[in-house]
Amino acid sequence: SGWEEGGEERYAADIDRHAFKRHDSTVEYIVPWVNQSFPLEGKTIVEVGCGTGSSTAAFAKFSGHVFGYDIAGASVEGAKARLAAHGLADRATFCAAEPQALLKTIEERHREEKADVVLMFALLEHQTLAERLETLRIGQAVTKPGGVIVIAETPNRLTYFDHHTSQLPFFHMLPLDLQLLIAKESPRRDFRENIRLKIEECGDGDPPLEHLIRWGQSVSFHEFDLAFDNVDSRIIGSGDHPNIMRLRPPKSEEVALRSFMEETGIKRHPGFMRYFLDLIIRV
Repeated sequence: SGWEEGGEERYAADIDRHAFKRHDSTVEYIVPWVNQSFPLEGKTIVEVGCGTGSSTAAFAKFSGHVFGYDIAGASVEGAKARLAAHGLADRATFCAAEPQALLKTIEERHREEKADVVLMFALLEHQTLAERLETLRIGQAVTKPGGVIVIAETPNRLTYFDHHTSQLPFFHMLPLDLQLLIAKESPRRDFRENIRLKIEECGDGDPPLEHLIRWGQSVSFHEFDLAFDNVDSRIIGSGDHPNIMRLRPPKSEEVALRSFMEETGIKRHPGFMRYFLDLIIRV
């Protein structure tokens, strides 16, 4: 998502956010939310896109073992150090793989020894559509029958404001080539400047659309419909849980989305109407 190009200020802010805030909020809100619907004690977790291990450490405290996978070797080394600092080195195993090999590696390693939980924390929004669908497919393939896939902190494209990337209204609904032109209006300086520099770097070549994807695009129920059979009936926990409502207080745009759904007769799980998608999906 462009983290390597943001400079010292961005790096420091990212370390703070991931090292402390994400870990603490996951322990306080996310883990109890999952644990209530699917008890984690003794369970095996596969985390796709573990990053520097903030969520890994939080889940490792309450489960049997976490297998964390990421495409960034430096992040994986940071995750190992983090788990060791928490006294959890024996509760997690990490693996770094090339981007094109990550999902295949997970599938091969867990085809036989399946996981109880597959965790996708702030992951899907940084993938292309093809990667996203393949991730959801492989997630199901490596989850035990009756196990769950946990989606956390993934922005919803059906609400009006882009809370994740640009901090602009409607931005995430626009086609990528139009997003590139509008990115200069973003109040988020690191994002705005990074995209400007990337456009200059590309010059007359192909526009950096994939780079924009890596910063983060929104997701909606449509991908889940393609990846799961009758996904709504499989959801056993979502963002309408009190824990998640405290973590992400309701917004008026959610009311508008629910109203539109009701008026048009579109019946979907309430979890798909929150501005972030937090879902526990039974496999």
